[in-house]
Amino acid sequence: MRRVLITGFGAFASHSVNPTEALVERWPDVMKVHDPWSHAFEHVTVEPRVLSVDELGASETAKRLLEGERWDAVLHLGLCGTCTNARLEWMGRDEMTMRVPDNAGRQVERGSITGSGDHAAGVDRDRFDLPACDPDLSWSDDAGGYVCNETLHRTLAATVALDDPPPVLFLHLPSEEHWSLDRSRDAVVSVLERMLFPPVVEVAAGALFDGPRVLIARRGAKEAAAGQWELPGGKFEPGEGLEEAVVREWMEELGFEVTPGTRRGAWWGKQTWRRYRINVIDVHPVTALPDAFSSEAHDALRWFGPTDEVDAFEWLGPDRDVILTLVPTG
Repeated sequence: MRRVLITGFGAFASHSVNPTEALVERWPDVMKVHDPWSHAFEHVTVEPRVLSVDELGASETAKRLLEGERWDAVLHLGLCGTCTNARLEWMGRDEMTMRVPDNAGRQVERGSITGSGDHAAGVDRDRFDLPACDPDLSWSDDAGGYVCNETLHRTLAATVALDDPPPVLFLHLPSEEHWSLDRSRDAVVSVLERMLFPPVVEVAAGALFDGPRVLIARRGAKEAAAGQWELPGGKFEPGEGLEEAVVREWMEELGFEVTPGTRRGAWWGKQTWRRYRINVIDVHPVTALPDAFSSEAHDALRWFGPTDEVDAFEWLGPDRDVILTLVPTG
């Protein structure tokens, strides 16, 4: 079962009540979460934690991560006393500008937090679908200069050293005068679901065969994941079907005109803030392939056959599994 850390804070400064404390204290140890992009769901264990409003509390999650504790998502909650709607913070700035002391009496009017520079969450904000969480919830790149920003910054800074960092965000909530606890809780659940189930990017990939061999392409130097091998293809455009997408992508990326054939299936890949589904379909060349090849998207083509060693290639995402399905070796 996957694990989630949800933190809040107690009262501070002139605020006698902090809604995040009430939310966290009432949070169940096990909750049901739904995949916003499908009908799937699962149960996850939750560690609700109220942090102290001081340097110790701001450092706690980062310290635990560096000591080896792991969660599948970390969502910090805090009160924004000047806000009338919630804000989802994705930037942990390396700066303290405290207008009032924290609960330990510390007041840093200007100074750095770790000296490691600002840290962004890296969230795929375009596909996060934030309005579906709450129509009045917005993205923010300024979490302030107090303990909230310090907590986000320290946690994000700690994840830099991890091989498989969890997604981390900070949700600033308004007082109960503006948002009820039920509304705030619903927003928290929706944000968590998108952290645990990242958006899905649909990809069309074409399998061109020459007997038992299939054509593979190496990503060019200016591309993400440069040097990795894949079946040629790319993302769907709005309104496209698989057949349309693969024909367009082969022309755009390789300059080859192809016709679509049999659908081969779909394989899943995952990045920190997104999932992608590779939909594979056979393609057939309209004209003969050229002897020489060069494009910005790919810098090499070759045929992969049953006698080739699959691990001699660096594959993009799940393409290794795709190739082993299309071209059984050994």
